[in-house]
Amino acid sequence: MPTDRSVNFVNYVIKEVTDDRGKGFGAKLRKADNENTEYQSWEILSRWVNLEWESDRKAFALIGASIARVKPVADGKLSIGEALRMVHLKDKDIGDLEKSSSALRLRRILACKEKDELMDILKPVVRYVESSGLLLQQARLLDEILWFNNDESRERTRAKWARDFFRKKEES
Repeated sequence: MPTDRSVNFVNYVIKEVTDDRGKGFGAKLRKADNENTEYQSWEILSRWVNLEWESDRKAFALIGASIARVKPVADGKLSIGEALRMVHLKDKDIGDLEKSSSALRLRRILACKEKDELMDILKPVVRYVESSGLLLQQARLLDEILWFNNDESRERTRAKWARDFFRKKEES
């Protein structure tokens, strides 16, 4: 269950980017996950995170940028594992799930040992999922990223992502 802080952030960003007057807001946030233009989003992010905490700031920036690009009407329902599985299942030339490009992406995520490494790997994976028209549960993903440096939380999160991706067909 995502924390109130993450849910409130995601709901706030969704509300602002779907509002017709929020074009400048969305433009600033779309630049948030690029280290060269991230500073343009700090005005927005400073309400939610201490800007001096780089890894937390980048987590909020990644999620904010994703929401600004997709402009969903509500938070999605898919974990990163479920979303990668769905991307594979949408592929017209479905092959073996365990040998798919989605599985390779997931394995690279699962190999991450710290939050900064995870952030670098997640950026293109989130865009890959977005390009398939799938909606991630952004509040949940934000919490998972924020707690990724905690050993117990990291292992639990990685196990959930793997379970969501590799679950048996009849469980889908």
